[in-house]
Amino acid sequence: MILFIGEKALFDFVYEITPNVTYDVAIESAEKLIVCDASDAAVAAVKAAILINIPILGIHDGYRAVAKAFGARCETLESCAEGKQEWAIIDNNSAIFCGLEKVIKICRGTPVAVIEAVLPSGLDCIARAETGEVVAFENFTAPGISSNIFAINLHPASGLTPVGADIINNFVNLG
Repeated sequence: MILFIGEKALFDFVYEITPNVTYDVAIESAEKLIVCDASDAAVAAVKAAILINIPILGIHDGYRAVAKAFGARCETLESCAEGKQEWAIIDNNSAIFCGLEKVIKICRGTPVAVIEAVLPSGLDCIARAETGEVVAFENFTAPGISSNIFAINLHPASGLTPVGADIINNFVNLG
């Protein structure tokens, strides 16, 4: 079962992809965690999931929760408009972007980005907005070996992110 922490509209989108998602399971019993919230409770859930090696996907506000759990810093982007469609360059070798083109259209998430210059060891950019900001990152256990922790700052449920369901599906189907 996938534990979901966050807004109902996104829960409903994920539920359309897999009914194997719930708000009502203990983190210790979850197979995966999708977090779309940046509260202290969400950060604590991410840290707990890291300790017991549960795959994690942080989405928009959850991007900040995953960043905070790893000690990464985010900055507010004055020039970024949430909900704006733009291009992103992705690392399609990343498990969540597997099968996608190298350049995709996305609907921007919250107007924040991790500060790449001080990204903690083990985190790496896997997608960049056309304006250069990190819109997705992944945890690497060793150089070239990815783990199962991802964060994306885009709206996968928006029609402005045509591959949003593919991204969620890739996470759901992680081995």
